[in-house]
Amino acid sequence: MHLTLQMTPRLQLAPRLKQQLRQDLKLVGGATQSIFPDVETLLLGSGDYQKALEYVSHRKNMGRYHSVIDFLFVELHPHWRKDCRRFYAGLGPLLRERLNKEYIAEYNKRMLVALDIALDLMNEDRAEQQNWKWFCRHVEDVIERAA
Repeated sequence: MHLTLQMTPRLQLAPRLKQQLRQDLKLVGGATQSIFPDVETLLLGSGDYQKALEYVSHRKNMGRYHSVIDFLFVELHPHWRKDCRRFYAGLGPLLRERLNKEYIAEYNKRMLVALDIALDLMNEDRAEQQNWKWFCRHVEDVIERAA
């Protein structure tokens, strides 16, 4: 694959390269293999949510993952990163084999909240001054307040 990098003053990837990366990364699949149907429906139904996720994660490397949902799941729940990497290396099971239905439902809900927050931040143009850790803490705060 031939990539042409165009550097901007902030050392971000040019929109053309971001589009290529987005096309190369599948939306679903990988270690999560369709266990989060509501998240998949949301991402497949509206390009706005995928754009919002890219907006809040602009400094993260999505390319390390086999799918957008793998990225969202693992980056929101980093204690699963090792299991995801083991699966990618052919040394571990799919995550659906490690998670019970209650955990799947809970993680599905958490990712939906994260996507809604990402969309709000994108619409308000607020993520530029925030980082991924801030975003994850904000998602946790919103979930805790809703409980």
